[in-house]
Amino acid sequence: MNKWGLEGERTLTKRYKDALPANLEIRITNPKGIVIMGQSKNFSSEQMADFEIIKRKYNNVIDVFSYDDLIQRVERLVGCFK
Repeated sequence: MNKWGLEGERTLTKRYKDALPANLEIRITNPKGIVIMGQSKNFSSEQMADFEIIKRKYNNVIDVFSYDDLIQRVERLVGCFK
């Protein structure tokens, strides 16, 4: 669907016009997924290397991070609002 672009959005909007709320247009997006894997503080050096490879390999499709990374992100986010 991403390759169909604006033409595809217009075509789908016209095709499903009767099923859509008034003034709603279809937009094609490419959202990323999130995978949370283990606690990085418990990873061996080999596991950490594998973890980094996985993060880089699937970077364009998913965000991969550990529970520790998640906690750090939340703490930084909460710190922004203090």
